[in-house]
Amino acid sequence: MMAEKPVKFVIFLSLILSLVAFWDHQFTSYLKEFVVLIHEICHATAALFSGGVVKGIALHGNEGGETIAVPASFRGSFILVVSAGYIGSSLVGAFLLRLGFQGRHARQTMILLGLFLISVSVLYSKLGELAYLTGIFWGVGILVTGMLGETISILSLVFLGTSISLYSLYDLSDFAERLTETDAGILAFWMAGLGPEDLQNQEVPTVVVVLGYMIATLWSLLSIGIIFMSLRSSLSHEESHDFPPMEESFERFPGDLSPEAKLWLEKRGVDPESGIVLPPNLFQDFPPKDNSP
Repeated sequence: MMAEKPVKFVIFLSLILSLVAFWDHQFTSYLKEFVVLIHEICHATAALFSGGVVKGIALHGNEGGETIAVPASFRGSFILVVSAGYIGSSLVGAFLLRLGFQGRHARQTMILLGLFLISVSVLYSKLGELAYLTGIFWGVGILVTGMLGETISILSLVFLGTSISLYSLYDLSDFAERLTETDAGILAFWMAGLGPEDLQNQEVPTVVVVLGYMIATLWSLLSIGIIFMSLRSSLSHEESHDFPPMEESFERFPGDLSPEAKLWLEKRGVDPESGIVLPPNLFQDFPPKDNSP
């Protein structure tokens, strides 16, 4: 398990500051594309688990992506699939961060995550496209890291969890800048009964704007809450080594005993209150009381 709470907080804060400082660096752009891929995979996973069909995953290279999926026939499936991007990314980041701080099954998690990314990239993205290359690159890297040992796997989980969580929160700013182009806008158009062709209109209906901001607010609160609760739990998680008091391990006699029963037990070396068998020489070892003046 990772070290005490102050050390965990220092590690987390250091990662946050490092990512913010190098936010516009080329390496960070690769990291952003990876998080966008996680976002799209969450859409695809929700579609598959709800009985839908995934036809493809694509990344556009501008921190945007697209999941082409056919949701299941029941009405709530579309809401589930569209909502899974932002909320799912927050869940993934929070989950990896918690596992990293707990330090349990880190190698297995890294290996499984790497294999999962490789499989999704091969199955649902086109060979040679950005989504394919991103998934293979990060999948192989995560897989190899998991094989190198437990310590580096723990640190990698904390890094990945922090990165995904941070970008998930940063990604929420899209709601303020271009609401109608986000998942919240798409869901708002659908809830208003409008079709895909209406997305191309210059004037956005007021009902779509209102619904979009309501959806965006709900998703933002859920995402922030998920990450906050996971971070709070991760930083305060300590393994308990407390043992119950000795006296609680003994069962007491049920009910009250009569004086005769207590006397009978005492003569046989049993404490009538706790039921503990007393050594025969317990009282013999004490020196006799001296009553002389």
